[in-house]
Amino acid sequence: MGMLAILLILVLLAGVVIICKQKLIAGKQDYQESFMALKISLSCRHQAAKHVLDASQLYLLNATDLNENLTKAYQEAEQVLSRTERSVSEESLITLSKAESKLTTLLRQLQNHLRNELKHREDARLSNQLEMLEAAETEVLHTRRAYNRSAECYNHLLRKLPMSLCAYVLGHKNCVGLIKFEDGNTAQMSKHLM
Repeated sequence: MGMLAILLILVLLAGVVIICKQKLIAGKQDYQESFMALKISLSCRHQAAKHVLDASQLYLLNATDLNENLTKAYQEAEQVLSRTERSVSEESLITLSKAESKLTTLLRQLQNHLRNELKHREDARLSNQLEMLEAAETEVLHTRRAYNRSAECYNHLLRKLPMSLCAYVLGHKNCVGLIKFEDGNTAQMSKHLM
């Protein structure tokens, strides 16, 4: 009878470990897929920022610092995103958040500059590029929230019992970092300019 009870306990423990492993793998896969969607959205944002910058060159003749800073910011954001994709870690996500915040700040400055420059004239090409940027900003907002939700769910799995014990044994020790950068008002750029 004692041997049967021990065997039953071992079978139950094995079942718990298997279920925990499946949940951890599913959680990890979910946040990784969410990060890939965010990466695509951020790449689109960077390209849209580049196109807006190209379309607004005529209006930036007197603002060369802004032009140069924006060019550097979107290039830096692309490089940081590429490095983060290769190695998603807490540190790389913090660096990515800082690069995206810097780009957002400069896009706001561009918005204010363009608002002053375009008070009395329309520019169809620039309007089209601003619409693309608006769509990219909206998509980044949604994919960033989805990533953060999936990362929080995975982190929650790592913290609760018995999952935390199984996670430690199975090598899922580190919590996943969240991506925190300021939402831009750039999604409203084209509406303010027209």
